[in-house]
Amino acid sequence: MRNTRWTLLAILLAISTACFAQQGTPIKSPQSSPAAPIRDPHSSPADLAVPMCPASFNDSLATDGIADAKDKTVMQPKVIHSVNCEFSKEAREALEVAKKKKKKKQVESFDGVSVVSFVVDDHGNPQNLCISKSTGYGLDANAAKAVQQNRFDPATMNGKPVAKRISIEVDFTLH
Repeated sequence: MRNTRWTLLAILLAISTACFAQQGTPIKSPQSSPAAPIRDPHSSPADLAVPMCPASFNDSLATDGIADAKDKTVMQPKVIHSVNCEFSKEAREALEVAKKKKKKKQVESFDGVSVVSFVVDDHGNPQNLCISKSTGYGLDANAAKAVQQNRFDPATMNGKPVAKRISIEVDFTLH
């Protein structure tokens, strides 16, 4: 019985040594990478139709034709026409439910922010919309719908229009 325990212990030690460290290979610390955005748990079916953004974008004029956000030689696009975003029916209903549940405490407003990331193409049109901060309650879908209708003077590099990824915060407040 005692020999069996020592044998098992020796096997476990050999396995753990093989699995967790190889001779001559330094242990690498995990690199911190940006976390992917998380969808709000109150997202409506319309919100679910708008994709969430990846944790990061690897934009490059050379590889995908989209100027890198950090490139200082590229002038930012400018809004020339914007559309107001509508407050969703789901958010209005959520505010009413909250008012009914909290009769003692006054619930007077609903606040939220959706962030929509997208590419402004070289013609000034929004493309490839995704949500980088979710509010739910149908507001993400309404924000994306409004941003899709915006028009821009495109970003420029050396006086020529180029595509560039930007983000717009859409603030929601209902009293």
